[in-house]
Amino acid sequence: MTPLKRRAILKGPSGTALLILLLAIMSLAASAGPNLGPTSVRVQKKADGYAIVYRSGDTLYAEDFLGGALHSRGWSPARRLPAEHPADSLAFELQFQTEPSKSRLPVTSGWRWLDCAQAQDRSNGETSCALKLSHSQLPVSLTVRTLLDGTPVFTRWLEIHNDGTKPLALVAVAPWSGLLWTKATAVSLGHSLRDDGGYEGWFGWTPLKSGTNVFRQPNGLTYDDPYFVLRNQDNGQFVFGQLAWPVSFAMEFVLDAGLRFKIGPFASHALRVIAPGETLATPAVHLGCVAQDFDAAVQAMHRHIRRSVLPPRAPDTLYLSQCLAPEDRQSVYRGEAYNETNLMKAMDVAAAAGLELFIVDGPTWAEGYGNWKPKPTWFPHGLAPLREYAHQRGLRFGLYAEPEGGRGDWSQTRAFQEHPKWFEQVILNLAIPAAADYMEAEWKRIVADQRLDLYRHDQNRPGRGDGTVTVRDGFQESDHWRHYEAFYAMTRRLAASHPGLILQQASGGGTRLDLATVGVCQEHYTSDENRYPHVQRMASGMSVYLPPEILVTPNGMYAPHRAPDLPTLLRSTYALGNTPMLFNEALAPDLSQFPDADRAAFLHYAKLYKEFIRPLLPSMEVYHHAPVNATDGVEAGDWFAMQFMSPDRRKGWATIINLSQGDHAARTYLFKPKGLKPGTSYRITSDNTAQSQTLRGDKLGRDGLPVRLAQPKSELLLIEAQ
Repeated sequence: MTPLKRRAILKGPSGTALLILLLAIMSLAASAGPNLGPTSVRVQKKADGYAIVYRSGDTLYAEDFLGGALHSRGWSPARRLPAEHPADSLAFELQFQTEPSKSRLPVTSGWRWLDCAQAQDRSNGETSCALKLSHSQLPVSLTVRTLLDGTPVFTRWLEIHNDGTKPLALVAVAPWSGLLWTKATAVSLGHSLRDDGGYEGWFGWTPLKSGTNVFRQPNGLTYDDPYFVLRNQDNGQFVFGQLAWPVSFAMEFVLDAGLRFKIGPFASHALRVIAPGETLATPAVHLGCVAQDFDAAVQAMHRHIRRSVLPPRAPDTLYLSQCLAPEDRQSVYRGEAYNETNLMKAMDVAAAAGLELFIVDGPTWAEGYGNWKPKPTWFPHGLAPLREYAHQRGLRFGLYAEPEGGRGDWSQTRAFQEHPKWFEQVILNLAIPAAADYMEAEWKRIVADQRLDLYRHDQNRPGRGDGTVTVRDGFQESDHWRHYEAFYAMTRRLAASHPGLILQQASGGGTRLDLATVGVCQEHYTSDENRYPHVQRMASGMSVYLPPEILVTPNGMYAPHRAPDLPTLLRSTYALGNTPMLFNEALAPDLSQFPDADRAAFLHYAKLYKEFIRPLLPSMEVYHHAPVNATDGVEAGDWFAMQFMSPDRRKGWATIINLSQGDHAARTYLFKPKGLKPGTSYRITSDNTAQSQTLRGDKLGRDGLPVRLAQPKSELLLIEAQ
């Protein structure tokens, strides 16, 4: 559950709040997997202030309130905390402007302790804490909110209240900062190395230099997500964090006698003007620490996201295999051929291949941008015949639209002609309430009129820095914050009014893969770049910080000369832990051109996915072997190897792919499974040969299993305890 949802629950005992609470408890109970520990908050009054110790599982985090400031005292994944802290290890940072003509005012101290209230939910073991402070000089009060869910990952955000009679501009904020480690050490940072399209999830390691290390993404909406993984070379610990924020951000790491950090949204103008009496919630930071290995850190973040971030969804909508059928790009049907008759032929093939959902992608199905009605020359009867035909063939029906804008000619729309100021670079500015209302009405009309099973939402204008800038009460304010406040609110309302609808975000072909967006949409399109072996490298990196089952990647969206062999294509579709999606170019245009041998291959992997793989997805543990692992990034080596196991270590699979394009590379990969029980025997079945062998877990982990690949260039190993 997202922080915004939790705040709705904590407001009061109204009927609506109680209903939300009941639904939340049911959702969390269903998602509460293993490895969840106790949660608590301990507050101690001291002569010079207060000490607070937060516990989630075996991980502790401590803060002190001293001298009018909240200080971070450090982390421990082993229930032992250091006794001292540096004086400048502030637990959050704020900067305000009180007047447009005045300089930025850092607010580091001068806070008064008001209260520290906590609440425990015995039904799911969660603990929430609200530390309330007020400032002695500025008319500002602050609530520091922390959520503990039993995983090693804590959630923290600030609620800032303007107690005065004049507007106040928030110009900088780090909702969480402070001390991570107390001793000098070598530290490597895992993060996205690129922010351009086609390189989503481009994970790699950068050694931190002594002193201040700043990583800033000032370009607005890009293909870089605000997350980090820190590896301590001396004690083997990992600290990992994410900022729930989709646009420009900054993170800083100071390496000296220890390691300190801060992370927050970034804008060159004011982030948000806070009106008198208004309370503003900052983006949340999700931060954790483990003393185990890299895989344990990844798994802890995945468990946390599944438990505390993902929105609820109907069980029968989970991880459906999909066919994506656009008219643009290298589609089977282009121009006038993209019509009712031919799309029905494509549905026949999708159903025959064992797929479960068909998406009419776009935006060219519509009359025009901003005019989201089916093109009459292509769909003279509208889209209803396609929807009904899909259902007859056993397929769910999905549709793409981008009413938020981003490209195309909106000039002929009534909205643009009557309200041109609503638009900036063909994007509706949702910071304008009337524009947000217009988009929400269009959004709901598309979903309701077409009676969709899945709605796929796009926005195609990445970048733009601060976006639109509006003068509010004399302050120049970036509209990003208000835009996303409106976007997330309307997304929640749409989901609430259509509880069986799958919301799939596809912004810019791979932007908005942040935890704020993950918290409101059930599925997330990863990239328009899908050529082999590039897509496997992206998948290896993206699954570091997001549970792979919520991601969809349309395998097959590339020219034939960039396609791997058919088994490798289908394993990349069904066996990378993602929700499967096939681009219709990978399928035959009609049943008469769908060879029996190919159909059998598609059905084999569809069956394997539905019966063996999909049941494991909601709680699977992900192990990174190659190219991404504890020391290497996406560009390392010529192999892809990932392993997926049930939490009880009794069942799983591994996908191994040779990424080399030449014949000179090594063709044998020594696969050493991770996480197996040493004394348990496992049957390992090769999908290439259909042969099995049984070996003990300790022998497999020690000696490994040689996997030789020529054609196909991949292997799928099924792992089952005996």
